[in-house]
Amino acid sequence: MINKRLLVKNLLAHNDENSFYDKKRFISIGQKEGKAKFLKHVCALANSNPKNNSFIVIGVEDEDNKIVGVDFFDDSKIQNLVNAYLDNPPLISYYYRIIYVFIIVFN
Repeated sequence: MINKRLLVKNLLAHNDENSFYDKKRFISIGQKEGKAKFLKHVCALANSNPKNNSFIVIGVEDEDNKIVGVDFFDDSKIQNLVNAYLDNPPLISYYYRIIYVFIIVFN
């Protein structure tokens, strides 16, 4: 079991995004362009780190890691979106919302 607060702290300690971690202020999967951008990031992380978990943290400023939060996020749409548009989609193992930050974990 992952300690959620420790996970958030450790992820936010990485100022630079890398092959297993990406952060977004927000995503707009309700619009075509937003879906495309989100799926591009999922593909990039899944392909660059295929044997380990990858993380997308939503609700964090890129520049200073300030938590800005998310108003509402329908987490049931994430796996459905990935399954609908990607061949051999990564499995979203779990995702949760803590401290107004939405974390998507997939492998």
